[in-house]
Amino acid sequence: MVKLTKGKINESELTELLRNEEGGSIVVFLGEPRKGFEDGDVSSIEYTAYEEMAIQELKKIEEEALKRDGILDVIIVHRLGDIPLKETSLYVGVSSRHREEGFEITKWIIEEVKKSVPIWKEIKYEGNRNS
Repeated sequence: MVKLTKGKINESELTELLRNEEGGSIVVFLGEPRKGFEDGDVSSIEYTAYEEMAIQELKKIEEEALKRDGILDVIIVHRLGDIPLKETSLYVGVSSRHREEGFEITKWIIEEVKKSVPIWKEIKYEGNRNS
């Protein structure tokens, strides 16, 4: 399943969908806006997308991931709009027969989303200073 949403991502509900009698592993990645030493006073990140193309690219990534040996199910959900700190902006979940292939494909999915899906971010800083 792939999805773009403007609402909050329900991580536990999505993870429950990945449960499978054949699976021995569920790997979940949650991406969220961060505030760190190198990032400055980030207050949120606003995500926008070319939605039709983004869905097409997410489906391609999902299809490729599901071709990999041992991968049973994949869920990729990206949130759009203004996402505050400590809220999920990207959910990637993988159900697999074994943990090694689950971790490997999860990392691959994240990199592919960042590389090929037309989703853009604008970092917002405290005091309205934009990136």
